[in-house]
Amino acid sequence: MPKRKYSFFMSAEDHTFVKRSVIYSRMWFTDIGRILCGIIFIGGMVSSPGLHIDAYILPSILIAIFITAFIFAYFNRPKISVDRFMPLPCSAGDFIVYDVAVKNEGRYPVRNVKISEGVLPYGIYDAPDHASYEGFVDWLEPGEIATIKLVIRCKYRDIYDLAYLLVGSSFPSEILRFPVKIPKKDKLIVYPKFITQTDFYVPFKRVYQPGGIAISSNVGDSNEFLNTRDYRKGDRLKDIHWSSYARTGKLIVKEYVDEYFIRIGILLDTEQSSLWQKDAEIFETRISVAAGIADAIAKKDYIIDLFAAGDILHHFQMGRALAHLENLLELLAGIEETKNVNFELLQDHLSPYIKQLSSMIILLGDWDKRRQELCDSIESRGTKIRVLIFRDKPLTIQPDREATVIYTKDKEGLIR
Repeated sequence: MPKRKYSFFMSAEDHTFVKRSVIYSRMWFTDIGRILCGIIFIGGMVSSPGLHIDAYILPSILIAIFITAFIFAYFNRPKISVDRFMPLPCSAGDFIVYDVAVKNEGRYPVRNVKISEGVLPYGIYDAPDHASYEGFVDWLEPGEIATIKLVIRCKYRDIYDLAYLLVGSSFPSEILRFPVKIPKKDKLIVYPKFITQTDFYVPFKRVYQPGGIAISSNVGDSNEFLNTRDYRKGDRLKDIHWSSYARTGKLIVKEYVDEYFIRIGILLDTEQSSLWQKDAEIFETRISVAAGIADAIAKKDYIIDLFAAGDILHHFQMGRALAHLENLLELLAGIEETKNVNFELLQDHLSPYIKQLSSMIILLGDWDKRRQELCDSIESRGTKIRVLIFRDKPLTIQPDREATVIYTKDKEGLIR
């Protein structure tokens, strides 16, 4: 997720004060309560310049009603427990709809209960206007459980912590609630939004993997018998070990070690020079394209090594039953930008992996001497590379090799 850049000119929904004010005003006041607050405000403005006692009657009566409603709401706080049922992760820009189980833990029925998320972290927002939003329970007997639906709009990718929910009852006044904070911690994972890069060209060669990769699927160019294991759905019939089946009565298959693979590396440059929105968009584009390329390559039964260069080198391997795309997307969801990447140290960290790669796709935020030396180092070891540069302004220096320059306006398209 883009790091938050505090500014007076940021959108209103991103200001913590505005976000907190909106949530708590919805929880404290019903629709009628908000109308009465408006009448008190207007009546106070009208009566303040004058000395006529009659002008103060209506605002005074309404204030007395609110004080009475507050007392009733305080002593009628619902004793409720809640439990979220989080769905599968969604992508940035989507809405996530999920169920919340509400149980009355008190000795008396509760009425007209509103349930809402508390103040959400930067990047996700409560969506009470969504068609699926159902944040009210009319009546709940002691021990009874009701299920409601809440909706969150997910603007940015990240792994978010949901800390608590707010619960309040408007009975008996129907103008005011006293919201109760109920701690309930859950994680919400928002994947980066991406398009599968189906036409993306990757230069590659098959590379010998010393010792093979035992946990990969049995689709390879040179198989050596490793052991036997129980049959799993999707295993090939020709791999069944019939003598073991005759002896045990269970389907047993032969497992192999594959020693020649197409193994593609994806190197993601996480350097971002500033926190301005434009630079953040470019960084998000790099992550989205990396996810789209990984999705396309994984469908070709290749092994993928993702390297995210930052303060530390994140390395993740997937493909051929090693891991799934969802695991890679979860890693990409949590990656943060880095102000300055040490490319010399990055070369040292990459050294043990480079010779085992068929090729490497390098996604950069600029082209300069540091990045040029990194590409030279990888190519000098015999690994084919393809360079993608994401930029919205001229490069620091012109590339000395073939490179694809992608501008932010092209982020929704396919790369060939």
